[in-house]
Amino acid sequence: MPICKLNLRDRLEDTVLDLSMSQIEEVPVREISQIKKATSLDLSNNQLKSLGMNFAPALTHLIKLDLSSNQLTELPDNFGELVNLRHLDLYSNQITHLPLSLGQLKMLRWLDLKNNPLVPKLAEIAGPCLDAQQCQQSARKVVTFLHTMQIQVAEEKERRLLQKRKQQELAAQAQKKEQQQQQSQKKKKKKAAKSNSSTQVKAENGVTSITRRVDTIPNLKKVAPDCDVNCAYSRPVRKVSTALFRMLKFMLLGAFITLLALWILYIIDEERFQGARAHAERVWNITVAALPVQLVETGQKCKEISKSTIGFVWSKTEAVYVWVNTNPTVKEYFELGRALLQVLYTKVYDLCRTVNQQIPLYVETLKNKIF
Repeated sequence: MPICKLNLRDRLEDTVLDLSMSQIEEVPVREISQIKKATSLDLSNNQLKSLGMNFAPALTHLIKLDLSSNQLTELPDNFGELVNLRHLDLYSNQITHLPLSLGQLKMLRWLDLKNNPLVPKLAEIAGPCLDAQQCQQSARKVVTFLHTMQIQVAEEKERRLLQKRKQQELAAQAQKKEQQQQQSQKKKKKKAAKSNSSTQVKAENGVTSITRRVDTIPNLKKVAPDCDVNCAYSRPVRKVSTALFRMLKFMLLGAFITLLALWILYIIDEERFQGARAHAERVWNITVAALPVQLVETGQKCKEISKSTIGFVWSKTEAVYVWVNTNPTVKEYFELGRALLQVLYTKVYDLCRTVNQQIPLYVETLKNKIF
């Protein structure tokens, strides 16, 4: 029925505006909004396919809305602006989804969604609505569900927005870094060009100066190459000699420390010294057997060459050893030193054993105090 033929004032009874069974295809929103007294609107049994985006903002005073038995396939996204709505009847329409804004209807106490092709999840939440109690539960559950979904969607949008901003920032940083690299490369190229030009100028100046002084220094061309060659060869030779000197120094230091340790061991415990000596001989024999033949032959030659020197040193060492063992005064001092070292060794050993025994008791005491 055309809107112009409807007399809305005649359809108003108290606060109820009854426009049911009027063959309405489009809701007369502007005319209805002028009747502020009408807080209950009945649009059931019409031919409505949509409500329009201006429906909810213009009719925020509605408390009860009946849209049953129409051809609605969806509700507008701003349907949640009907904040005063308490009763909503959507029975027998073609609705599959509800807008998330419906979760804002905190005052909604009655909802009927029967006979609609709802998605399974929404149909399960809404329930059958066969009596007043079930319709009340449907209103409460649907509003809570849509409100939760609205919050999750807002959070997801915010997360995606932040992710997009972060990607933009990373892209901007990468672009800035690339620009800086390009600028640094340009600066390097400029510096290289300047250095090349300066070296060319210096070379030209050097050539001119050499040509001017060639008569006064006739042997300059011969001396300069020899100096460069000597300098070029002297540097690696110096490095090699330094490395060999350091290696020799470390070897001598290690030998001295080893001999000192063996001497102390011999003084404290001669039996352990003999055992260590036998073990060292076994290790030495195994190491010599594993060495290449060329290296062993080289070692034998070095041994033969240095045999006289070693024999001389050994003879002197043996003479000193015999003198030490035969001289009663020196022997007495050695015996005294050996006794002192044995006492010191015993004291250190007892101290370590005592500490090792007392640590578990101390730990247990701490545990008992703490726990």
